[in-house]
Amino acid sequence: MIMAWYRSFLGSKFLTPAIILIGGALVSVALFLSAPEPEKREAKSPVILVDAFRITKAPLTMTVQSQGEVLARTRTTLVSEVSGVVLQLNEIFVAGGVFTAGEVLIVIDDRHYIADLERAKANVASARTRLAEEKGLAEYAIFDWKNSRMAKKGEPSALARREPQILEAKAKLDSALAELKRKRGDLERTRVVAVYDGMVEERKVDVGQYVTPGTPLGVVFSTDIAEVRLPIPLHDLDFLNLPDGIRNKDHRVPVELSAIGRDQVYRWFGEIVRTEAVMDRKNRVLYAIAEVKDPYTGFRSPLRIGSYVNAVISGRQFDNIARIPRAAVRPGNKIWIVNKKSQLEMRLINPVRADERFLYVDSGVVNDEIISITPLENPLPGTEVRFQLTGGLQLSTSDGRD
Repeated sequence: MIMAWYRSFLGSKFLTPAIILIGGALVSVALFLSAPEPEKREAKSPVILVDAFRITKAPLTMTVQSQGEVLARTRTTLVSEVSGVVLQLNEIFVAGGVFTAGEVLIVIDDRHYIADLERAKANVASARTRLAEEKGLAEYAIFDWKNSRMAKKGEPSALARREPQILEAKAKLDSALAELKRKRGDLERTRVVAVYDGMVEERKVDVGQYVTPGTPLGVVFSTDIAEVRLPIPLHDLDFLNLPDGIRNKDHRVPVELSAIGRDQVYRWFGEIVRTEAVMDRKNRVLYAIAEVKDPYTGFRSPLRIGSYVNAVISGRQFDNIARIPRAAVRPGNKIWIVNKKSQLEMRLINPVRADERFLYVDSGVVNDEIISITPLENPLPGTEVRFQLTGGLQLSTSDGRD
């Protein structure tokens, strides 16, 4: 009876679930074995997107950049040539004052020099009178000699003609005239007169001050032409055609000067008119001198003396030059060309010059080629890429170069 109960329990509690599990397993195996085999596909490398630059070869005028200080072509330190008290200063004789040629800037007490001039005039009159007397005495002496017995013996002697006395009187007259000229000049020098149009840089005297010959009175400079001394490195000289003072001394080279203001860039235009004779021994540069005419009145903003300006000098023209961004150049002057199949291709270039942004190339590339700018890690020739021009134009691989 117990055995019968046990068999009934097993049949009701465990047999049915076991049968279900076994059946499910058999169905799963059958489904797995009957599933179709998946299609095998070759993995495709991703296409890299790069920034690109389109090559344009064209005539190019090289420029050389430099910097320098604006200087006055003519700068004069005024000094006193006479002694006396400063009686008057022109109201424009202050720092920044503008004057014209012939304008009186400083007046020094001239009473002493007026008296000296009058005395010199009197000495001239006295010397002329003395000379006239000697000439008159000479005529009487010759007349007496002709009426004497000595006349039968030949010509009168120089002493008889009073020639030594006449020569002495002439010498005294010449000396008196020279002294008169000197005194007149001293009187004129009591007035300091401008010899050119210009401006006052510094005033060093004031009214009532006693000055002597050599005392500095002030510093002035001309405003007709300003000069800028521009250093040119040796490696940039080949790109310029500068006047050298010997073969092409009349040659002029355009130069653009600029300075950055608070909210704008100021520009002036001039010419390189000469170069200095020798290279600077310390810096190994050659200084070129740029001239700017009418620096204070010829432009919208005055080019002030003492300003520090940047300069761009026009250089020689090359017929077929391509500009390549520095970012595109790899070590060894190599670049990656994106060919017509949109694949990378290594190319060696020959730069003739380089600046902060570009390399200037005359061989190694052709017009309208595309070069990659994006730096890639271990790129290989033949790598397929998509590219977009730096100007923002998006070109896909199917577009090619259109």
